[in-house]
Amino acid sequence: MKRTIALLGLAALVSTPAVAAERGFYVGLDAGQYSYDLDQRGIDRLVVGTIEDVGLDVVDGSSDTSEDGFTYGIILGYQILPYLAVEAAYVDLGEAEYRGNGVVSDSTTTAALNAQITAESSGPTLSVLGVLPVFDSGWDVYGRAGVYFAGNDAAAAISIDGVSEQASDSSNSTEFLWGVGAGYTRGDWTLRLDFQQFTDVGDSDTTGDVNVNRIVLGAVYRY
Repeated sequence: MKRTIALLGLAALVSTPAVAAERGFYVGLDAGQYSYDLDQRGIDRLVVGTIEDVGLDVVDGSSDTSEDGFTYGIILGYQILPYLAVEAAYVDLGEAEYRGNGVVSDSTTTAALNAQITAESSGPTLSVLGVLPVFDSGWDVYGRAGVYFAGNDAAAAISIDGVSEQASDSSNSTEFLWGVGAGYTRGDWTLRLDFQQFTDVGDSDTTGDVNVNRIVLGAVYRY
């Protein structure tokens, strides 16, 4: 459904008459905040299931997550048609972390449990933008649809009574991305505010998958 909405939005923008940007290349940077949509309860169940598989019971516990942080991107674009542009970019989606603490028992004795899971992702993107100028004010709004070529890394560590086990995995995946934004152009420079969502980032069989959102401020230079 999100893909359909994004594509319909792009089609509507491209077909709307208004004053448009000149054709040509542009380069830029953006930076802001990412947010991972972690399923904390699902990870809790995964950790508890792992403990139970080795014959222990979790008798008490708590967990928390760190899902937000700094993100940046490097942009190279080309205005193909007055209301249509393509962009290649490199984005760093940062890292998300899960931390769990508790007490486990083998029905005779108890021991302290600590668990930590981290996931991070970065890679190139390729997007199509439909651009709608707002009259002749220098402002425009745009919709985005594209693909994210993700490089994903995940690591997990579980410690019971001071004895720890660690594991890590990596995957490459291609995911759908969509977004909306607004820009203000003065001379050769455009300042932009972007919302982007990267859907199902990761690999459900290895690193797991999750939606990642970006809200960023950017600047592009046209030449």
